[in-house]
Amino acid sequence: MNDQVSHPLAMEFHRARLGGMRAAIDDLIRHRPPSLLSSPAQLTIRAQLYRGLKSAPIYQIIGRPARYDDLDRLLVAAHTSHAGAGATAERALIELYKIAETYFVQDGHRRVAEARARGQLFLLVRVTECVIDGAPDSPADLYAQLLLEEYRAFEVTTELGQLRPAHRIACTALGSYAELLHQIDTYRADLTAWLGRPIERQLAVAGWYDTLYQPVIAALRRQHVLEHLLGRTETDLYIWVTSRFAQPASAEGPLSAPPEALMRFVADLRCT
Repeated sequence: MNDQVSHPLAMEFHRARLGGMRAAIDDLIRHRPPSLLSSPAQLTIRAQLYRGLKSAPIYQIIGRPARYDDLDRLLVAAHTSHAGAGATAERALIELYKIAETYFVQDGHRRVAEARARGQLFLLVRVTECVIDGAPDSPADLYAQLLLEEYRAFEVTTELGQLRPAHRIACTALGSYAELLHQIDTYRADLTAWLGRPIERQLAVAGWYDTLYQPVIAALRRQHVLEHLLGRTETDLYIWVTSRFAQPASAEGPLSAPPEALMRFVADLRCT
């Protein structure tokens, strides 16, 4: 068989194989309780090596259309305008994890889906290669391990487990903990600029958690929407709603409470 025939057939084979892998991961996210998103037995990531810009074959990339696309379909504010939707700008380049010959999307799910729909064969991406110990039973195991590594990095960076031992922050989508870290860094930068002196990270973490994260979570609990979203967490909902509102600049200092428009949006939230 010549190369002109064998190459398309190989592509179709890989697409079919990875289609099954994507389905397994989607099932993991939507149907496995968040408490079970833990490390598979005897599977660890020994090292993460940043490989910089690479050209990745799109048929080797596992990624859903968007990080919280199901929430876009299932949640709506009954009366509040969606004018703030999509206020957070996406990064210019797609971020991927690589394990063996398979890529997992860390950031840029929608851009990967759009490229796939266009029939694009390769993407210019930033790659972090993960070296693992152990033999995973499925791609869902790899996904769960990557998610656990992101959580561990979040805990190490924020020390939130020591500052607020009762916290229940947990995400089900790769790249979500980075979104939280970005919010904390923004809050810290605003606090530093307002006070005119460096602010310890621990102070910024505690302030963000107490004045921004917790009030939004309390408002979301009053709406009871999480009861209808199997496999999702409060933190998933928090990221979804806050991503729809750009943090307003204030001459009076950093936010001491969530923006009023955001809280109105949450108070009006319903499941479709």
